[in-house]
Amino acid sequence: MLINKEISIKVPGTTGNVGSGFDCIGLAIDVWNSLSISFNSNKLIIKNSGVNNNAYESIKIKDNLIITGIQAVCPEFDISKIKILSENEIPFSNGLGSSAAALCTGLLIGNYLIGNKFSLEDLNEKAIKIEGHPDNVTPCLFGGLTISVFNDKKDKWIIRKIDVSSELNIMVFTPNFISNTNNSRKKLSKSVTRSAAVYNISRVALLIDSLNKKDFTFLNEATKDSLHQDTRLEGFPEMRSIMNAAIDGGALGAIVSGSGPSVMIFTKGNEFTIDYEIKEVARKHNLDGSIILTKPSNQGIILSK
Repeated sequence: MLINKEISIKVPGTTGNVGSGFDCIGLAIDVWNSLSISFNSNKLIIKNSGVNNNAYESIKIKDNLIITGIQAVCPEFDISKIKILSENEIPFSNGLGSSAAALCTGLLIGNYLIGNKFSLEDLNEKAIKIEGHPDNVTPCLFGGLTISVFNDKKDKWIIRKIDVSSELNIMVFTPNFISNTNNSRKKLSKSVTRSAAVYNISRVALLIDSLNKKDFTFLNEATKDSLHQDTRLEGFPEMRSIMNAAIDGGALGAIVSGSGPSVMIFTKGNEFTIDYEIKEVARKHNLDGSIILTKPSNQGIILSK
C-alpha cells in the first residue's frame, strides 16, 4: 500500500439526462473540483474552499462520498491518515454532478492506494452500483457525452463516448437553493405511456446524430423530454421561465440539469442577449442565482502524482 505520497485529482462537473436521455445519457462540463490528497496525516482532514464552501463543509464523514469511494475500493486503508484539500467550482447539490464528482474522486484515490489494479471501466461499474444510475458518474470518469446501456447477459455496462464540438457553449443558471436528487427521483412516475417513451427515444436518436455531425439545427428539439423534466420543474416552476427566456433569446436548447434545480443552456453565439433575458426573468421572479459560462469537457477525471 502506498503511504507518505501525495496526489492531485481534477474532477469535472456533469449533467445527467441531457434532456431526452433519462438515466442513460450524460455530459461532462468544463467546471472542476481540484483536490490535493496526502496519506500521512495525523488525523482525517477534509477542507473545502470555493463555491458553496459551507455546504460542502457540512457533510458528515459517514455521508462523505469521497470516503465511500475510497472504502469501496480499498476498505483496509486507515482513513484517519488522509488529508484532502478541495478547491470547488462545482455547485453543491445543484444538478451539476457534485455527488458523482465526490464518489469518482474517492474511487480513484482508493484505486491509487492498491496500485491502480482497476481500469476506469471497472471503477465505472462500482460507481454505478453506488450511485444507482450512470448518467453522472460515467461522463465524470470518461469525459464527453456518454451513452450507457446495461447488458443483461453479461451483467455489465456498455459505454460509448462522443467527443462534443468545442464550438458548443454552455450557460448554466444556478439558483441559490439546492435540490435533493433522491427526493426528486421519488416523485417520478414508475410507468410511462408508449407515446411518452417513443417521444424520448426519437429525440435521443436525434441528439446523438446532432452531436456526432456537429449540426445543432435541431438541438432544441433533441433535448426535449416527456419523462422527467415537467415533474421536476413542479418543484421550481420559475426555472421553466428561465428556460423559455433562453430559447427566446437565441439559445440552441435548454434543459433541467440532472434533477435540477440548475438549468443548462446550449449556445453558439447570442450569449450576451441570453444572459440579459435570463437575468430579467430571474429579477421578475425575485430569483437569486448565478450564471456560469463554460463548455463541454471531453476530458474526464484526472489523477496526477
